[in-house]
Order: sequence, then C-alpha cells, then structure tokens
Amino acid sequence: MIGHNNSQSNKGAALLIAVLMSAVVLVVGVGVYQRTYKEVVFGSMWKQTQVAFGAADSGLECAVYSELHGTQNCFGFAITWPPPAQGEDLLIGSTCVNVRMTKTSGAGGMVTIEARGYDDACGSTNPRRVERGLKISWQNP
Repeated sequence: MIGHNNSQSNKGAALLIAVLMSAVVLVVGVGVYQRTYKEVVFGSMWKQTQVAFGAADSGLECAVYSELHGTQNCFGFAITWPPPAQGEDLLIGSTCVNVRMTKTSGAGGMVTIEARGYDDACGSTNPRRVERGLKISWQNP
C-alpha cells in the first residue's frame, strides 16, 4: 500500500510540472506575439508618415510656385489664391493636403503658407490617419 500512494503522488507532481511548463511557454509566446505586432504597427506608421510628409511637401511647393508665378493650376487642379481662411484641400494621388496662405499687404508684408499632408484621401475618418505639416514664410520686397 505504501508504494501505491507514492506512485499516485508522483503522477500528480508530473501533471503539475507539465501544467506549469505549458503556462510558461504560453506566456513567452504571447509576449513574442505582442512585441511582433507592435513592430509591424510601428513599421506601417513610419511608411504612412513618409506618405503624409510627401503630400505636405508637394502641397507647399505647389503653393509657393503658384504664389510666385501667379498660376492657377496645381497637379491638374484649378486652385483659388489665396485659399479660403480654413484652407483648401487638394487631392494629390491618393493623399490629401490642406494648404493655407496668409498675407499682409504692402511692402514689407509677410506671406505665410502652411501645408498639412495626410496619408489618405480628403474627408477620411480613418482613426489612424497620419498628418504632417510644413510651413514657410517670407517677406514681400
């Protein structure tokens, strides 16, 4: 009888060790998964940041060129200068840029153009929408 109780307690210890090892492996696996997921999201956000910055840069260059040369066309869009106070949205490829310009008149007045680029289409409600902005100012001669 004594030997029978010994083998019963050994079986319980082996089961306990197996359950503990499974728990440790599961915790490590979940940790690796979370880390990998965060890295993938970060990598995607970096790409979206570059897209938004490119849109802002394109919008700013377009606005500066239009202001200096008096053209009314930017990337195939007819634009109104100066844009409305809230800014003018331009669709550049699949991205959107909002361009705002303020001017003070007369000699020595300032021209300020601000462009905010987005990584998706104008009017998007994407909760992960990325925005990057650029601003330039100069003094009228």
